[in-house]
Amino acid sequence: MKNVLLAVAIISFGLCASSRRVPAQTQTSPSKAVISQLSSGPDDSAQRFEGVIVSKNGQLFVLRDEVNNTWYHLDDQQAASKYLGKKVVVIGTLDARTDVIRVQKIDEAT
Repeated sequence: MKNVLLAVAIISFGLCASSRRVPAQTQTSPSKAVISQLSSGPDDSAQRFEGVIVSKNGQLFVLRDEVNNTWYHLDDQQAASKYLGKKVVVIGTLDARTDVIRVQKIDEAT
């Protein structure tokens, strides 16, 4: 009985953890993503991410990194909405557990 409860708990935890990510057709591990550290700015742990701002439902905006085939949630939805469909550079801190970028700045890529 304890084994059954343990198995149910593990499966439930796995489902809850995976439901936070935006599904990609083929998602690579975040560790494979090329992320460059920035040495300047208000937060030394800030990182640079490049991709396209997309929305599947018109309300949730995410960054799609086409090079690494990875999707990231963005915590600043209002700023992201201004760049829908555009290639951008996002400066922020990645929470690798949830694939959420804590956005400091979004600029259109040149």
